[in-house]
Amino acid sequence: MRVLYLEDNPTDADLTRRSLARLAPEIELEHAATLAQAARLVCEPGKYDLALLDLKLPDGSGLELIARIRERQLPMAVVVLTGSGDQAAAVAALQAGADDYLTKGHDTLRRLPMTLRDAWKRFHESSLRRTRPLRVLYAEHNAADIDLTQRHLARHAPHIKLMSVSDAAEALRLLPLDNATPSEFDVVLLDYRLPGIDALEAVKTLRGERGLDIPIVIVSGQGSEQIAAQAIHLGVDDYIAKHAGYLYELPSTLEKVQHQAELARERVTVHETSRRLGHVLASSPVILYTLRMTPDGAKPTWVSANIERLLGFTEAQALEPDWWFSHTHPDDRDAVLANLVRLNETGLVAQDYRFYDSHGQMRWIHEELRRAGESAPAVGADTEVIGVWRDITEARQAEQLRDTRIAVLDGLMSSLSLTAVLNVIATRLESIHADMRVSILVRDARDGLLYTGAAPSMPDFFNTAIDGLEPGVGHGSCGTAAALGEAVIVEDIRTHPYCVPYVDLARRANLRACWSIPFKDETGQVLGTFDIHYNQPRSPKSDELDLINEFARLAGLAVQRVRADTRLRQAAAVFESTREGVVITDLTPRIVGINRAYSAITGYQEAEVLGANPNLIKSGRQDDAFFAAMWASILQTGHWQGEVWNRRKNGEIFPQWLTISTVYDHEGQPSHYVGVMTDISQLKRSEAQLEHLAHHDPLTGLPNRLLLQSRLIHALERADRHRQRVAVLYIDLDRFKNINDSLGHPVGDELLQSLSLRMTERLREDDTLGRLGGDEFLLILEDLDRPEYAAGVAQNLIHLLERPFDLPSGHEVYVGASIGISLFPDDGRSVTELIQHADVAMYQAKESGRNTYSFYTPALTLAANERLELEARIRRGLAQGEFVLHFQPQLDMQTGALIGCEALVRWNTPEEGMISPARFIPLAEETGLIVPLGDWVLQTACAQARAWLDAGYPELLMAVNLSARQLQQRDIVQKIAQALEQTGLPASHLKLELTESMILGQGELAIDLLHAIKALGVSLSIDDFGTGYSSLAYLKRFPIDEVKIDRSFVRDIPHDASDMEIASAIIGMAQGLKLKVMAEGVETQAQLNFLADQGCHAYQGFLFSKAIPADAFEQLFNPAG
Repeated sequence: MRVLYLEDNPTDADLTRRSLARLAPEIELEHAATLAQAARLVCEPGKYDLALLDLKLPDGSGLELIARIRERQLPMAVVVLTGSGDQAAAVAALQAGADDYLTKGHDTLRRLPMTLRDAWKRFHESSLRRTRPLRVLYAEHNAADIDLTQRHLARHAPHIKLMSVSDAAEALRLLPLDNATPSEFDVVLLDYRLPGIDALEAVKTLRGERGLDIPIVIVSGQGSEQIAAQAIHLGVDDYIAKHAGYLYELPSTLEKVQHQAELARERVTVHETSRRLGHVLASSPVILYTLRMTPDGAKPTWVSANIERLLGFTEAQALEPDWWFSHTHPDDRDAVLANLVRLNETGLVAQDYRFYDSHGQMRWIHEELRRAGESAPAVGADTEVIGVWRDITEARQAEQLRDTRIAVLDGLMSSLSLTAVLNVIATRLESIHADMRVSILVRDARDGLLYTGAAPSMPDFFNTAIDGLEPGVGHGSCGTAAALGEAVIVEDIRTHPYCVPYVDLARRANLRACWSIPFKDETGQVLGTFDIHYNQPRSPKSDELDLINEFARLAGLAVQRVRADTRLRQAAAVFESTREGVVITDLTPRIVGINRAYSAITGYQEAEVLGANPNLIKSGRQDDAFFAAMWASILQTGHWQGEVWNRRKNGEIFPQWLTISTVYDHEGQPSHYVGVMTDISQLKRSEAQLEHLAHHDPLTGLPNRLLLQSRLIHALERADRHRQRVAVLYIDLDRFKNINDSLGHPVGDELLQSLSLRMTERLREDDTLGRLGGDEFLLILEDLDRPEYAAGVAQNLIHLLERPFDLPSGHEVYVGASIGISLFPDDGRSVTELIQHADVAMYQAKESGRNTYSFYTPALTLAANERLELEARIRRGLAQGEFVLHFQPQLDMQTGALIGCEALVRWNTPEEGMISPARFIPLAEETGLIVPLGDWVLQTACAQARAWLDAGYPELLMAVNLSARQLQQRDIVQKIAQALEQTGLPASHLKLELTESMILGQGELAIDLLHAIKALGVSLSIDDFGTGYSSLAYLKRFPIDEVKIDRSFVRDIPHDASDMEIASAIIGMAQGLKLKVMAEGVETQAQLNFLADQGCHAYQGFLFSKAIPADAFEQLFNPAG
């Protein structure tokens, strides 16, 4: 708000500015010290909203500024500051057109902001009124006064339309005779001195005789205070004395009395409307009320009197601060309060919620709230709200009952469980009556007892105690109602004789009242009870019973429909899902229905057989006498079953087991026949398959152990009769476990299948190859002339496996076999002996290097026993620390410098002393003990190398052999890293030696594994190079640093030209691949010279030193190091 402040006292002006800046910062104050300055400033259009002025000024009166503002019709409100007791000045200012005044005092500055706001508001309201014409009837006998008044109003108040007459009689003629007749004028202006009838007589006529409420103003130049008082007493609205500036008072006076008259008429109208509204509300179902929304919350300010009739509360009770909150349902309070908060934004809120009346009954209330005023109030300001309440309990109950019916039917149509449907019914009734707890008990059709179908608000222990309730009088209200088939109302459980056994249970569940309504099927059989519980003793009202009966009927409908649906579904499921063909005929007989299995068995679709005689599938195998006997049995006993041969649609004849039964109607007369058929041919095929599965391996299709033993028994019997030999070959695949572990069992299964097929194709028709399990096979060879034939077969099988297997999964796999051979009758005369001895021979073949065969001899049994004993001793040696490391030096071929060593394990036993690695290493590999032994070797070798470094010896490369078993461990990379970390040995000081066969055995997986090991920073060397299936394609993909020429190629140099060519080729190949070459087993200077000439990088062997203990090895270091 922009305010022009006219004040000649600079101190007062400064105080006022400071006060407004603190109390009302939105009010902008501009100060003028003189009347002349203020007169210039107000001429600037639209600059100020209000003028605040003092009347006493050094260059004039503030009234002159008011006159200037009003004369020019400037859109400014005016507030005057007057001295204490100067009432006349205040009146003069108001009559001159001021909108308000404020007497200077101790609280003037505090009251000033509110006074300015109110004055500005009144000015704008008055301005709005001035937009409408104000019709005035002016009775004046002095023509000069009339002219002067008309010209003044035309200039200063053009909205005032003045019609003048010369006397009171003419004025009375132009005014209505009663208040019911509309008047053409808004205000009557009378001069006090009129010819004929004076002004006071005219007022008497208008007020007393005619009863008009039109505003009347008297103007007089001679009147006294006594005349003014008399005029006011007679009903005059205002009185103006003709002083020098009275015409300036006239517009505001006329507007004021007209506005007061309008207010008076509005008060009458409001009073009459209120009276009529009171009559309407007395019989209305709608409750009206008003609220004041404050920052502290909503406060009721008025409520219609009909609240007592509708809800039982007096007006005074309803206006108590916490009345609404305490009677609103607890679950609805938060939502309703949230909507009230949004009312300031939306201006309108409509909501439904639950409310408790004076009797504690829950009602559903529809409430509409509307914010008074066009726009949202300022932040922190109070808001007036008008509210309407309507009791919609009955409509809500009807709606919820309708919704429940729909929900129940929807649930039944969508195949909801009976429990779910009953829960819907119970929870919806509880939502209508929040203080009600519903329990629906369903009578079991088998044992007749009552079980809980739904009880969403009942405690579990109560439902558990009630489950299995037997219907009977005295078994509570539920059991009694089920037994009698009629409603049982128990107002108080603690006093009713039916409930004596359940008083303690009810007390634990906080139950006092129980009403049980039985629901029945169409025959009158009780299906269950619909039970209502309350926490307080009470009896039902008629409308409550009606509602409960409706819900009970819904529960009965649900139980019947679900049970019927269950029976139909069961029957349909049996009909459609059974694997037996079903055909239904009438008595003709003509087919009226079939199931899918009938079509599957016969090949005929339903459309092809409906209406046809069931004998359309007749095969002709049975004669007419057979069918005559069948129908005679059906007609006599209603039943027949037996085996029948029928014909499928494709012409195939098949056997079936057929059962025909007669179906009877409700009168006991035959109505239909039902035939049930089973395809026996499928059953027979299944039996044959079971027979095959019982005697054959499911993976390979080969005979299993059971069939092998049976065939071997027969073979031995025939051989014994004809004095012939029988050979038993026990076949075990070499390194099959590696394939399973590295490539997975599915790949292993593919290999077994391919291998079985390949071996079977190379055998005689009379030979029997079977699978014992895993990677073990057994081959029975009959009619042998000499043992060498068995050896030939074994050798052929070994050669047969040399070719790689290209598997369906895309893998190319190599596998070998070790074969043990036992002979009948040489090695045994029983099945068990021959298989056991072949097994022993197989192990001898493995110990001979694998991929070979061996016959059984008695010496092999002794060897097997020694093997078991040695395995136990290895385990003990690991536990007791009997293993030690020896180190064989590795030297540079050109300089002879010591560059590394190979760590070799030795076993120092208490019984025998040192045992050759050739005895215990192969056994350790077969038994898996090589894994912990290899871990120990790796850890110990790294620790020794670290110790030599710490002792200041020259750096060297520690070579450690990894076994195939170690390489197959999933955590081998972590174990190597852990050994380096725990010992502190730099990875660059460790070299791992692996054989090419163990790498190639893992195929593609080996590449990833070697790269992972190489990433640790260690060196990789291929040991015994040239002895396995060397593959240059693989070799160039491996991240290796070195190859070692096997000692078998070094031993006969320089005497064997082939070995020299092989060694030279290996060195050349390695150089081409930029790999280093280490020769092992170098024992002579000639060997050393040859290898050096070929470019071999390093060697080890007895020429320099055998493997020696660590303390002896330390003597080899350069003393200077």
